[in-house]
Amino acid sequence: MSVNQTASNQSESFWRKTILLSGGVTLLCCFGALCYFGLLFYVIDQDIALIPTPTLDPNCGETACLNACIRRLPDFEVPPLNENWFEHSEKITGVEIARYKWDKKADQLILLATPTVEEYLLPYQTESIHRQIWEYYANIFPDGSEVRVSYIVFSVNNFHDRFAAAVRDLGSEWYLLINLHDFHSSFAITNTLTHEYGHLLTLNKTQTILLPDEYGSKADREEFDNMRFRCNGRFFSANRCAIERSYLHDFGNRFWTGQLYDDWVTAFLQFDEEEIVYHAAIDEFYGKYPDQFVSLYAATNPHEDIAESWTEFILRQKPEGNSIAEQKVLFFYDYPELVQMRSDILQGICRFAMEQNSALENKALQAQQHTTKLTPP
Repeated sequence: MSVNQTASNQSESFWRKTILLSGGVTLLCCFGALCYFGLLFYVIDQDIALIPTPTLDPNCGETACLNACIRRLPDFEVPPLNENWFEHSEKITGVEIARYKWDKKADQLILLATPTVEEYLLPYQTESIHRQIWEYYANIFPDGSEVRVSYIVFSVNNFHDRFAAAVRDLGSEWYLLINLHDFHSSFAITNTLTHEYGHLLTLNKTQTILLPDEYGSKADREEFDNMRFRCNGRFFSANRCAIERSYLHDFGNRFWTGQLYDDWVTAFLQFDEEEIVYHAAIDEFYGKYPDQFVSLYAATNPHEDIAESWTEFILRQKPEGNSIAEQKVLFFYDYPELVQMRSDILQGICRFAMEQNSALENKALQAQQHTTKLTPP
């Protein structure tokens, strides 16, 4: 073999290795980029700040600060069902764990009842968990006479078609139902409680009039229209007449009109005992207007739509687009009192996080000092 051939082979070998190395580096970079953008998509989708505020800010006014505060909230130590998960999922209505009354004057949460439950549910009856969740709610949301929660019911329900929480109108009082199974993270708890407060804000007696339920869940279109006629032109949301100039009245007359409203009524009236047909009809309705709702659940009815849009208004950045869904969030910015309430709620979350962290740090310090005293020199 000649010297030139040897040099040529060495050159080819060199370039082959170079190309393989370059290709490997390129693939590695591409993989890294895919991981980064995948993580970035997840972060943006979860609305988590990429660079959180390094310290808790009691004057937090926007979601970048809010997310940092929520991440610093102590865990709500709700126990998992574990091996009892499948057994419990057969309990369609779930199991009530405890019932409380909130005494506003005494500033006290009073335990009314702890029903007898199976042994695996006993950890859910721990009062400290209930009081921690209630304290979080009470420290964040404004407590006016028309939006005051008087009774709090804790339950555990992992049935596939369940509520994470719900509120019920008792006339002059409200009760709040909390499903501990879905209160598994600070983000989930904050979203759920914000949604439920949205119901109190938009459905209380200064905002709507609850109509007598004459037809139950099996009303037909003629009966639905008869009930709607009683509202005298005010917005009708299946069982309530909105009061003029109320949030729901303005929201409904702006976003729930014309063909969309008629299509929703058609879907809404598709009641069946197992709700299979009903859910399919709502899914089809949402599929026809996907850019008009912030979530599938918002398409259920106007009550859920305004509550879901309210939750986006409180916990997300101000929208910059112009879709109908974004306009529903921007709707709340037209009310100065709600913009102020948004700021108060965000700051309340941050203050609660600061107080809880301070309490935990003091507890840890006391434990450390106690250990030091017990340790012999």
